[in-house]
Amino acid sequence: MPYWSESENAQFFKLLSAYGKDFQQIAECMNKSYTQVRSHFYNIQVKESKAAKEEPKGQRTLQRNQHLQLHFIVFDYVQ
Repeated sequence: MPYWSESENAQFFKLLSAYGKDFQQIAECMNKSYTQVRSHFYNIQVKESKAAKEEPKGQRTLQRNQHLQLHFIVFDYVQ
């Protein structure tokens, strides 16, 4: 499995928010194969799912809300 750098990961998430699950488009923008991009997406989901099961329920909710708040703060400053 190829290694994804932090910058590639950041680019992946930006493209994911722009193109959704259009892995072919993301792959073309990143100069990676469709299979690499699709696998990376699903590997991330599996890791998040496992981490969510291991955390106490209240902690998951707190982190999810903090994540959402950070997005709003970023967008407020961008405007």
